[in-house]
Amino acid sequence: MNHLKIFKVLLFIISGFFSGVIATLSFNAIAGNAAGEIILNKLEILAQVFGQIENQYIDAISPTKLVYSAAKGVVSALDEHSAFFTPDEFNEIINITEGEYAGIGIEIDWENKTPKIITILANSPASHSDLKVGDKIVAIDDVAIADLAEELVLKKMHGPVGSKITLSIERLKENTIKKITLVRSWLRVSPLISRNLNDNIIYVQIKTFSRRVSFELKSLLAKTSDASAMVLDLRGDPGGLFDEAVAIADLFLLEGPIVTVVGRNGVTLERYHANIQGNEPQYPIAVLIDNGTASAAEIVAGSLTDRNRARLFGSKTYGKGSVQNILNLSDGSGLKLTVARYYTPSGKTIDKQGISPHEVIQKTADKDEPLDAALSWLHLQLAQVRAEKMNSGQ
Repeated sequence: MNHLKIFKVLLFIISGFFSGVIATLSFNAIAGNAAGEIILNKLEILAQVFGQIENQYIDAISPTKLVYSAAKGVVSALDEHSAFFTPDEFNEIINITEGEYAGIGIEIDWENKTPKIITILANSPASHSDLKVGDKIVAIDDVAIADLAEELVLKKMHGPVGSKITLSIERLKENTIKKITLVRSWLRVSPLISRNLNDNIIYVQIKTFSRRVSFELKSLLAKTSDASAMVLDLRGDPGGLFDEAVAIADLFLLEGPIVTVVGRNGVTLERYHANIQGNEPQYPIAVLIDNGTASAAEIVAGSLTDRNRARLFGSKTYGKGSVQNILNLSDGSGLKLTVARYYTPSGKTIDKQGISPHEVIQKTADKDEPLDAALSWLHLQLAQVRAEKMNSGQ
């Protein structure tokens, strides 16, 4: 197919696309036509590039690979969370398991677009290997991390029980890349960790906003009805399901706004409010946050602080406050597209801004200073409550 024929095909596709978008979303016809004309004009350049590759490039390249590469390039110009997936990649992403899965037992954080191991789960394949906290993963099964979408990196950690995975590791102060092969096994990851502290203070860490985490938290709190205060630890929580974040914030708010979803041109798409029923007692809450606190976890932190329901300790959160739609395309490929952003009750955007703590305190290797500061504040709040009750004769 020469570049003129390719151009005609692209012209047909893009014309149909813009007609559908304009009809569906009722864009201003003039603005839509102007944007359409610009893209149609520039598509001729893309068609010329395809034609020159077909006619002159030294190696034969499949048309499918060219189109998918072009699609990835277009989407990469948008934002870091939007992505195009080939059919194989998309099939891997949509087959996600929740709660119990076969994996290797590590938790990662992203540092300069490279995953770094921050936790190794006990009694997991990783705990019996040479992996160490702080190791950077530069490749999975000899595929460079730079060539994988973030979702695929996480997905490739999972697989059938007994299957092998090879991680290429870059270790601090070592100049070589080390390959470590592990065998996946069943893992059970609890999203909650809790314990009772002095003065009837309950400590709860939410590790991820997976399905039913709000139900598990509500059940846990029902068993500790005598709690006088709470430490809610959201440090290192990468987020998860939006509705779970709303449900957890709703547990602690009597009424009023939780989060607003704003789309293109500042149009409000959804407003979520707290329900009056089924709330926790209005005891003081200290929330721990850090740079690993993201997405759904930021929604909870932002809503509780904006509504003066909690005090935040730690460091500024990650700033992932955007909404992505996952779209199925006609040949089995997929598109993840940012379509909206989250705003806190006071109207602050989370995306790329993050949530700032009331008290900025960094954790050190020897001591958990944010937790200590949170407990000091809670003890002070409880002492004031007791003093007020004594003065009122209760």
